[in-house]
Amino acid sequence: MNDSVIVRMINLAFDAKRFFRNATGLGNYSRTLLINLNKYHPHLFKLFLFTPISSDNSSSLSDKYFFNIVNPRWYKYFFWRSLGVPQDCKNYLIHIYHGLSNELPVEFVKNPYIKWVVTIHDIAFLYYKTDYSFFDRFIHFQKIRYSCQKADVVIAVSEYTKIDICKKFNLPPEKVEVVYQTVNDNFKKTYTKVEFQQVVNLYHLPNQYFLSVGSITARKNLLSALKAWKDLPTEYQWPFLIIGKPNRKYFKKIKAEIDLFKEIYSNKIIFRNVSNEHLPIVYQNAEVFIYPSYFEGFGIPVLEALYSGIPVITSKTTSLPEVGGPGAYLVDPANYEEIKEGILFFMQQREQRKHAVKKGFEHVKKFDAQVVTDKLVHVYQNLLQ
Repeated sequence: MNDSVIVRMINLAFDAKRFFRNATGLGNYSRTLLINLNKYHPHLFKLFLFTPISSDNSSSLSDKYFFNIVNPRWYKYFFWRSLGVPQDCKNYLIHIYHGLSNELPVEFVKNPYIKWVVTIHDIAFLYYKTDYSFFDRFIHFQKIRYSCQKADVVIAVSEYTKIDICKKFNLPPEKVEVVYQTVNDNFKKTYTKVEFQQVVNLYHLPNQYFLSVGSITARKNLLSALKAWKDLPTEYQWPFLIIGKPNRKYFKKIKAEIDLFKEIYSNKIIFRNVSNEHLPIVYQNAEVFIYPSYFEGFGIPVLEALYSGIPVITSKTTSLPEVGGPGAYLVDPANYEEIKEGILFFMQQREQRKHAVKKGFEHVKKFDAQVVTDKLVHVYQNLLQ
């Protein structure tokens, strides 16, 4: 990356609400992106984090990563994120404002000195309506449509998402740049046996288990994974560890399925809340990662599993083949027999398992933190040329 094309430090602002207030998904995306910008290009940008509510550790984050945190004044708090941000961008002489979670603030009179960037993660709400209320679907659609129209550049997190949003919102492909996600650096660490055992003891985990990570919703399709697990031969029916926030309505279906075989197997179906700090060890300790989601704009748990060196079973739909790569075992998410066959493939063929892990480590190079960050910086630089 040739930094000489930048003749001044860029004032770069972000919608950072989820940076401080979301422990998963969009929050992890925001934190990883910002920390990597600070790590790999510390002298190109002055970074401003616009957030209506800061967390208790805001000051330490600001000092550690040289973030400038901007909060609304009390009298404009309620509408600030939607309406007040453009004025504060003007006050702070912001060159580029990046909405990290599908939306940009409303601007009644366009400021020609500010460039607008928005990341669109997915438009799953248009396909899986049972996971969203009518009101949420309406608001999501209006926000994304407006943001795509307003933005100078739209960032899609995968090639699949680019095609999807161009089609649904009638966007010219040249307006949309694909910039992949990457994982937190903790997923690249090697942990000691003592650290592994501490996590196993803390969460009362079995020594061997299958793993699923992600919100427990109809779209993520845990039900098919459970049916596949239930149909496994007894010798391969290792405990199944499930990590994720449940949707109340869908979780009732999960409980009903478990109740069908509760007396025999319920002690092997394990639900846990695991901190982000300990999650990499939980991944690395797993035997197989199972993620038969129907729809993903990216599917960060698949990438986390690949970095963790465990074989992946995921869907042949949407962005998942793109993220899973040549080592992932791809299945029809509606066919639990295919999921079962994938589990048996990795359990019975140890050489194929090693081969899949090796392919996974090769594949994740395209999602390397510096590669992804350099691509994002290139997008910013092109905007100001």
